[in-house]
Amino acid sequence: MSQITIVLAASARDWSDRLHRSVLDHGGATVVGRVMSGDQAIDAAFDVLFIDDVCSFLTPHLIYELRRSGKAIVGVFSPDDGSEGKRRLLEVGISDVAESEASPTEFLNVARTAVVGTPEVAQVEMSRPRSGMTIGVTGPPGGVGVTEIAIGLAQNLSQRHKVVLVDLNQTWPAVGQRLGLPVYPNLRTAADLALHEPDRIEEAMHSTGTMEVVAGLANPASGELPPSDIAGLVTSLGARRSHVVVDLGAVDRRSEVLYRRLEALLVVGIGDPVGITRVVRALEMVTESANGVEVGVVLNRVSGSPRQRLEIESQMAVLAPGVPVVLINEDGRLNSASWNGTTVSRGAFHRQVRRLASLFDGVPAS
Repeated sequence: MSQITIVLAASARDWSDRLHRSVLDHGGATVVGRVMSGDQAIDAAFDVLFIDDVCSFLTPHLIYELRRSGKAIVGVFSPDDGSEGKRRLLEVGISDVAESEASPTEFLNVARTAVVGTPEVAQVEMSRPRSGMTIGVTGPPGGVGVTEIAIGLAQNLSQRHKVVLVDLNQTWPAVGQRLGLPVYPNLRTAADLALHEPDRIEEAMHSTGTMEVVAGLANPASGELPPSDIAGLVTSLGARRSHVVVDLGAVDRRSEVLYRRLEALLVVGIGDPVGITRVVRALEMVTESANGVEVGVVLNRVSGSPRQRLEIESQMAVLAPGVPVVLINEDGRLNSASWNGTTVSRGAFHRQVRRLASLFDGVPAS
């Protein structure tokens, strides 16, 4: 076996420094860095991660993502904790473990065993494999109706499926306010449960009509959730519901990590000349990152004659060839619904969103 590369998760215990010094002095492996968060661990290139049982970012989702990318993990626990430390590691999916008092040679022996025994990606599954269809809704900034389309889509799908709508707009969350939901529980609650107590995830959902909702952050100024936490939440919800509709807010490079969790992505814009130009630009941005994801366009608040609608469709066929486009009429019922915290159950908007929702009635095999 060639010399392994290792990464050390930040630790207050001395085993980390002992191991690092020994490797520098005597070789046997290469320490390529230390990580301070789950995102850093997922993005780093290495063979083995050493991580404490009490590490703040140790979660089942992190272990799943690392193993999915072919990386091995060694959990470290203190013998002073009795069996509790080892139990915590086993619960998150780590089977290769070492005591914090072990020698550097013992650490490296466990690491080599972990590398040899790392499961193939196809064999690694979370306790509940993801099976639902996840649909993202985004668009250029400026109030193009992303939230209304996400709500309407989720509400229509929920007439036939088990659906949860998630507000992942961490800058201007609006789903909870739009539907008159309580401030708590919210996205932060849901992400915490998904990562640490996934069987309790439904406690973070609000029921409204036939759909369920995970409301946005109560105070976005308190800080955004890490992308890996968001990805873990979406994966957990997809294991429990047939459809997950996510309001992503305005197109943002920070959403790129989530695109890999989607089966479909809708880019919403306004159905006028300026709106079409902006939605095509947004479409170009997301297409660069959403490889393998079905992408469609929704042109919202379209008004005018059938001739104008035909002109819009023809223009989109030239500007975005091969991309499906759905036109949604402007409908005054939305104003009343937004003030009342309700969804629209009739009229042009309802009918056209119902046709949009019918495109997602099939659930892909997991």
